[in-house]
Amino acid sequence: MRHQTGDNGFPIHDGRDEGFGDVAADGDATGGEELLSSMIGLLLREAEAPPREVEGVGETFCDALDRVPTSSLKPTQACPICSNPFLDDPYPLVVRLPCHTSHLFDLECVRPWLRLRGTCPLDRTDFGKKERERERERIERLMKKGSGNGAGDDEEEEWDGMYG
Repeated sequence: MRHQTGDNGFPIHDGRDEGFGDVAADGDATGGEELLSSMIGLLLREAEAPPREVEGVGETFCDALDRVPTSSLKPTQACPICSNPFLDDPYPLVVRLPCHTSHLFDLECVRPWLRLRGTCPLDRTDFGKKERERERERIERLMKKGSGNGAGDDEEEEWDGMYG
């Protein structure tokens, strides 16, 4: 499909897109109903099969990572994710992952990875799994603790923050 070009050589958009109908010619976008219907169908299909649970770690894990002082960094050391030398940043925030003492990263690079994947980008140590296991154990302890005292359960059910 050939588009007209303007004086600057860039194509001029004529309002027609593949799959969206001829909005410019219709004026009232009658093809919009079909588009809306197909989008709703797509959303419903995705809702029936949502993406798997995010396997990343919580913000508390990222906040608790060991900070590396700039005085201990060498000029040749760089973040394995962005490849920028740590000391090129006037205020570097370098963290050490608990899997290995040499696994150093810019926090701003590794935080999104950890929140989504929960693994070390270098050796794939799964921090998310460990964190989920700790959380499950904590919940089990609370359940055992709560099941020993039946009266506490009733009080907890009576108080609901929505009804003050």
